[in-house]
Amino acid sequence: MSLLSRLSSATAMLLVVGTTAYVADLPSKKAAPQTIPTLVRKMSNWTDVYGGLHTGLGFGNFTKEGKDVYGNPTGGTLGVTGGVNYQAQNNWVYGLEADLSLGNIKGSSTGSSEARYLNTFRGRVGYAMNETMPYFTAGYTGATTHDSNGGSTVDNYHNGYALGGGVETVITGPWTAKAEALYIHIEEKDIPSGGGSSGADWGLVRVGLNYKF
Repeated sequence: MSLLSRLSSATAMLLVVGTTAYVADLPSKKAAPQTIPTLVRKMSNWTDVYGGLHTGLGFGNFTKEGKDVYGNPTGGTLGVTGGVNYQAQNNWVYGLEADLSLGNIKGSSTGSSEARYLNTFRGRVGYAMNETMPYFTAGYTGATTHDSNGGSTVDNYHNGYALGGGVETVITGPWTAKAEALYIHIEEKDIPSGGGSSGADWGLVRVGLNYKF
């Protein structure tokens, strides 16, 4: 092969190699893969101290002689609430809650009995489901009744207990709302004019608005 032929072959090879390298160095027109955004679920921490207001409806029946003297009690409540929660790492929430209510849960037949004040001090166990927490609750309750029978009246304070459950949810920021149902039993106390004794079994359904401090 002549020198001219060799030079021509070498030149052609260099042109091919150079063109290939140049094309490889050009910026790619292929679009970069897009990153799919990951949805982040908002998690609420229920560890807090809180206070608020509640209102509800009470209904039920009197026990012992009260069921004949006072009939069936019904009426409303309105009060204040305070409490504290602690959320564990497994999302269980443990708390204490106290409340004080004004009420007119009243029954009347031959006499009358009205629960004018109601207070509870309860433990709560709930499970945090992001911004919603269902819970169980149980503890002490006390009620002051104004009883009338046979022309005599007396104010009695009754000890008792409360059992129930509910659900609480975050509305916005530090505000939460709750709905709960309680079964309340209070002890028997003497009816005026020697009419025996009376306690009560109530159902109490109420709603509340709390503020987390």
